[in-house]
Amino acid sequence: MRFLILTLLCVFAFALSDASFPGGAAIAPLGAFGETAPLAFYRDRRVRVDKLPNGEWAAIVGVSIDAKPNTVGYVSYRTIEGKTGTVSFKIGKKEYPVQRLTIDKSMEALDEKTLQRVAKERETIARALAEFSETFKGETQMRAPLIAPISSQFGMKRIINQTPRRPHSGTDLAAPKGTPILAPSDGVTALADNHFYCGNFVLLNHGEGLFTLYCHLDRGAVTTGREVKTGDTIGYVGATGRVTGAHLHWSAALNGAWFDPLLLVSGDDLAKLKPKPQSPQK
Repeated sequence: MRFLILTLLCVFAFALSDASFPGGAAIAPLGAFGETAPLAFYRDRRVRVDKLPNGEWAAIVGVSIDAKPNTVGYVSYRTIEGKTGTVSFKIGKKEYPVQRLTIDKSMEALDEKTLQRVAKERETIARALAEFSETFKGETQMRAPLIAPISSQFGMKRIINQTPRRPHSGTDLAAPKGTPILAPSDGVTALADNHFYCGNFVLLNHGEGLFTLYCHLDRGAVTTGREVKTGDTIGYVGATGRVTGAHLHWSAALNGAWFDPLLLVSGDDLAKLKPKPQSPQK
C-alpha cells in the first residue's frame, strides 16, 4: 500500500495537511507515466489525477462522510499505453462534534408529496455531481465565499429526538440576509434552482469532479449554464428552504462525495473563519 498525505506542496493544494478521513480527501500516488495523465477510478467513478512535485501522477479522491474509518480504499488506473493497476490508501479516523436536539415531532414528519419531491431533488443533485468535466477550471486554493463566523461545522452528528440523523454535509456561515456570496474559484453553474431542503441554491462545477454548493439563498445571481470567475457574485445570503434563520450552507463534493469545504480554502481566508461564540447557558 502506498499513501501520501495531502500537503500544501501538492498541485491541488488543500489547506490542511492530512485529510484522508471520512469527510476529507486523500491522495493516492499512481506512479510516473510520462506527460500524459492516466485515467483513475474510485468505486467505479472517475477521479481527478494530478502531478506531484516528485513527478508521479496521483489520484485525488473525495472520501465520503459515511466511509468507515480504519479501512482501505482502492483506486484503479489505466495509462495511455494501456498499463493498468490498482493502488490503495488508508482511511483514517476523525471525530466530529455531536449535537442533540429535541423538537416538536410534527416538524419531523413530511407528507408523501413532499417526500416524493425530496427524492426527486436528491436524484437531480446526484446526476449533476456524476458529471466529470475534463478541464479543471478551479484554483489550486480557493477563497472563502464570504467571511463570517462558522455557526455549524461540517460533519456534525445530529441526534434529533434521540434518533441519529445524517451528519451535517456542509459548513454553515452566520451572515445576515442579503450578504453577497462570491464564487471561490472559476467554474460553471451546474444548477441554480429551488429545492425543499436547500431553498434557493447554486451548484458550481469547477471541473474534474469538483463541485461547490451554496444553499438557503435569498436569491441567486446566476443561472444554470453560466460561467463564473473568481470573485463573481453568485447569490445573496437568505433563509429559504428548511432553516430557522439566515445563513449560508456551503458544501463541497469530489467524485460525488461531500467533504469539508474548509479543506479548499487558502490560508489567509481560512484564518478568518472562526467558530461563532456560543452564548452562555442560563
